[in-house]
Amino acid sequence: MCDRYQFQHGEAHPGESVPVLREFDGPLECVAMRWGLIPFAARGVAGEQPLIHAPLFGLTDSPIYRGPWINGQRCLQLATSYQYCTVDEKGRQSCWQVRPRRHEVFGLAALWDRSQPLTGAMVESCALIMLPDGMPVILQPADHAAWLTGSPMEAAAVLVPLPEAELHRTPV
Repeated sequence: MCDRYQFQHGEAHPGESVPVLREFDGPLECVAMRWGLIPFAARGVAGEQPLIHAPLFGLTDSPIYRGPWINGQRCLQLATSYQYCTVDEKGRQSCWQVRPRRHEVFGLAALWDRSQPLTGAMVESCALIMLPDGMPVILQPADHAAWLTGSPMEAAAVLVPLPEAELHRTPV
């Protein structure tokens, strides 16, 4: 699967810093985080496979995502587009650049965590919430507050696909 984000000054890839909005223990802030969750217990060491996606139906079951979910460590990973690839029944891959029709910059639902290495600075990282079809959750602006500061039940209620009519897809 292709996973790249277009920003005004380039692309972001797993393992790189991405801009996120979060509201946690204070006012709304924009910070840079590593894209690829490094769990608290990992002591700042990323696994061989970056945890760039958090499956929607595993948020409360997985020990990796359960802590950030319960603790309200939710954020919006900012993007101007998302590259998404599919494979048809004959094994042919098609890639698309996807963005909402009405918003130049949009927020993707993500979880974040902090991990402290044995030596060095604290690492903050994030993983996108993924729908069963492999698309990330693109949040409507009206749903940002519920995602960032709502109860787990309120946050879960906004984790829905953006209607297809509201997406613009361009083959890449």
